[in-house]
Amino acid sequence: MLRAPRRRTVVAAVLLGLVVWAGAVAYLLVDAANELEAGQDELDAVRHGATTSTLLDPDTGRAIDRAGDHFDRARSRVRSPVVTPLRVLPVVGRHVRALDRVVSTSQGAADLAGDAVTDLRALAERPLAAGPERLAVLEELAEVLGRTRAGLDALDPGSPDDLLGLLGDAVADLGEAQAEASTSLARADQAVGAVARVLEGPTPYLLLGANNAEMRAGSGMFLSATTLGFDRGALQLGEVRPSEEVVLPAGEVPVTGDVARNWPWIDGGRDLRSMGLTADFPQSAALAADNWSRVPGGAEVGGVLVVDVEAVRRLLEVVGPVEVDGVSYSAETVSYELLANQYARYGDDSGARRDQLGAVAEAVFERIEAGSWELDEMATALVEAVQGRHLLAWSADAEVQEALADAGADGHLRDDSLSVAMLNRAGTKVDYFLDTEAVVTSSAADGGRRAITLTYRITNRAPPDGPRYQLGPFVEGLAAGDHRGIVVVNLPVAATDVTLGGARQTLTGPDGPTVVVAGEVTVRRGETVEVTVDAVLPEGVDRLTLEPSARIPGTRWTVDGEVHEIDHRRTVSVAG
Repeated sequence: MLRAPRRRTVVAAVLLGLVVWAGAVAYLLVDAANELEAGQDELDAVRHGATTSTLLDPDTGRAIDRAGDHFDRARSRVRSPVVTPLRVLPVVGRHVRALDRVVSTSQGAADLAGDAVTDLRALAERPLAAGPERLAVLEELAEVLGRTRAGLDALDPGSPDDLLGLLGDAVADLGEAQAEASTSLARADQAVGAVARVLEGPTPYLLLGANNAEMRAGSGMFLSATTLGFDRGALQLGEVRPSEEVVLPAGEVPVTGDVARNWPWIDGGRDLRSMGLTADFPQSAALAADNWSRVPGGAEVGGVLVVDVEAVRRLLEVVGPVEVDGVSYSAETVSYELLANQYARYGDDSGARRDQLGAVAEAVFERIEAGSWELDEMATALVEAVQGRHLLAWSADAEVQEALADAGADGHLRDDSLSVAMLNRAGTKVDYFLDTEAVVTSSAADGGRRAITLTYRITNRAPPDGPRYQLGPFVEGLAAGDHRGIVVVNLPVAATDVTLGGARQTLTGPDGPTVVVAGEVTVRRGETVEVTVDAVLPEGVDRLTLEPSARIPGTRWTVDGEVHEIDHRRTVSVAG
């Protein structure tokens, strides 16, 4: 039998050992958590700022590698022999095993991301000049997306149930991020398949050029049109024609649905320039496709594409400057040249001005068809153009249309959309000189609902002098530089108590998945005018999806005191 002093020494040694072991365990687990957080921060930075171009940037690969290193260190800490004994304990062991699973899942995600980036780099280096080469790249891209998604879905971060504190939150957050990434990959795969289906042909599309100096709802006015053909990945552009030269006889194209109900005083089917009355693009696109099928020299088309000056600018960033009739058009100069300076250059010679617009579009198209551009840069430019409604697409093919809708490229409003537009009714090109601001304030209403007030401010900074074609006047009662337009506001579906102030109301009613109200307003040169709309949101709606207007310059939004630069669709809270 041990003597008492010796027993105390042994007990003290055991207790000291337990304290040291517990300290080592605590250190390893805390360090593992820190390494896990650092690795997830690296991946989150990659994920949240991801574009095709950034994914192919060497810095992205290095960030993924750093994340993998952090996860490796975290796993070595969690699987240390010092920590292993905890795994058999009933409560603590469950948490250690859960932490190990989170680390392993994160490591697996980093490995998949690294492999996908490597595959994307290889695809980006493939030639793209010939049509079949483009289709082959799209096919391989679909394989990369599918393989990455399958690998991601196979990872199992476990359940947050019965896990305490931050660990439970970490498991839940990882599961949500995994589901979000899987959904994004599925949508990307669907979009790639849709693009390949369209490029394969042979069904052509209608290509419309939208002028942001003369606005419609959610787009510039459709001032030029052509047929865009597809043949096994190759693009074939027809003659670009001014819209004013392809106007049909009155009543030839039937107008139905919300467009007919809301705009009965406009024969919206006969003239492409009279379309775009609604920010819900599929309605305008279907009407434009019907119109083009009846235009002499037009064609039956399977869809409609709209590009505006901002979309051309983004394409010039990819293909480089083009020169037309001695004038250089670059990403830095094209907006000013096409929205303002061309009117000064050609004055009221509209024929020369139209030729110039067509020539610039054709020059950019020739560069695109030649394939002298980088895949990642082109993909990023197109995505950014889509986000601002500068590139819109609609297809009569249900499968393609679904992919366009998922990608947000179809310009379709949502049932919680808030869209503000001003349709040019002056016949001038003054929209380029209008500054617009939308201020939204919310408050509590009866029945737990939310009331909102939208104040839309329009400031006319048109110059005092310039070509009549640009500044007018073409409408009785206006002077040069004055502007007249119809402010169109789309509100969430089932919004009630809708009132409009500061403008002569012209319509109210349903518009696609929304409620619409509109009124005519005159903004004299140098003046600022305010239009207000009040409404009560449906029960349970405490968020709004702000829709970009495609205006140049863009509309500045403020929602309950928070400023938003809306260059893409954004969801904001009005919960109070």
